[in-house]
Amino acid sequence: MKIYCQVTAHGLVPMYDSDYDEKQRLRVGETVLCDITKPRNYEFHKKFFALVRLTYQNLPERLHVMLNIQSEDDMLTCLKLDIGLASVIYQGGRHLIKVGSISFASMDETEFEDFYNKCVDVILSKYLRGTERQELIDEIEKFK
Repeated sequence: MKIYCQVTAHGLVPMYDSDYDEKQRLRVGETVLCDITKPRNYEFHKKFFALVRLTYQNLPERLHVMLNIQSEDDMLTCLKLDIGLASVIYQGGRHLIKVGSISFASMDETEFEDFYNKCVDVILSKYLRGTERQELIDEIEKFK
């Protein structure tokens, strides 16, 4: 059972009638296991992809060539690898890199915000060196 709740001073309160109906199925005193996640904000998701596009479009030519970044998808893959959102698997006698997912199902808002901030740090230190953090953030807001 998954329900959306709002945090209040008195505890968690179901957000929608359907969530309230689900909660009513629980008995007072019953022990339940809760999986607390913060649902992803779609606007924040769009902001991240604006960051990726902005980085790709302003990437110095030498990095395009040196890292073979030919698209925004390549840029995203590089960022994932840079922050360690990947794992090495052994398959068919070879080591393969499996890049992690940032889908809504894979990360809640808190995890995605951490991922976003790490990407900003990597972009400023590796891809768009010399750019100030606030300058980048301002550009992202204009770029969306």
